Amino acid sequence: MASHNQNKRYLDTNILVYSIDLSQANRQKHRAALEILRPSNLEIICLSSQVIAEFFAVVTSSKSVANPLTPQETILRIERLMQMPNIEFLPMSDDIFKQWFELLKRNPVHGVKVFDLMHLAIMLSNGVTSIYTFNEDDFNWFPEIEVIVPSD
Repeated sequence: MASHNQNKRYLDTNILVYSIDLSQANRQKHRAALEILRPSNLEIICLSSQVIAEFFAVVTSSKSVANPLTPQETILRIERLMQMPNIEFLPMSDDIFKQWFELLKRNPVHGVKVFDLMHLAIMLSNGVTSIYTFNEDDFNWFPEIEVIVPSD
């Protein structure tokens, strides 16, 4: 459980994807992602069902990764995440949909960018104001959110 001394930081899907990417080309991002996931007394890592669904879709698809995982392997990895003491799953609610729709009306996006707005809505509805991501441009346009790019 988070204490008042711990920062809550949302985890973008790409952090989870790099945490299992063992390719030489992404070695530094892999290490940085693992460092973020390492339990800490200083922060709580926040995930959502949206992040988990995106993670599952990416890592089980040969169109997205060079060495896709089987659904069973991916489910095991998700179960391990759910057991980590520094991971908090943010609740979903009808308010998140309303927040997302308002963000969409104010910031019309195309294609998969709609999922970045969903992440923002989840964060805002749960009072989380910072996100770990390797895709800084996906979120740095939104001034209410602190974007943290892991050092790779």
